[in-house]
Amino acid sequence: MQFYVVNGQVPSETQDEGYTAFIDYMEAGAAEDKANGFELVARLHMPESGRICVICKAVDAKALFRHFMVWRSMFGVEFEYSPALTCGEMVEMQKQHNARLGAAD
Repeated sequence: MQFYVVNGQVPSETQDEGYTAFIDYMEAGAAEDKANGFELVARLHMPESGRICVICKAVDAKALFRHFMVWRSMFGVEFEYSPALTCGEMVEMQKQHNARLGAAD
C-alpha cells in the first residue's frame, strides 16, 4: 500500500456540524479507518484553523477518495493528497538514482 499525507480544510460554517458527525463516527468504532484498501496511520486536528492532517495508506486513489468523499460531500471539507515514501523507500530510491548518475560518468 502507498503512504499518503492528506491535508484538509474544514469550512468554518460546517465545523461544528462536521465535528459532531465525527464524534458519532469515532464513538461507533471508526470502522472505515481500516477498510476497503485504506488504513489510517494518524489523524491530527488543528481546530483553531479548521485544518486536518491525515497520514494513511491506500491501495489506490479510489480507496483514498472513497474514504474522504463523505466528508467532502457532507461538510465541504477540501482535501489535498500527496503520496509519500518511508525512510527505507527513500534510501532505496536515492541509491538507485546515485547508481544511475555514476553510470553516466
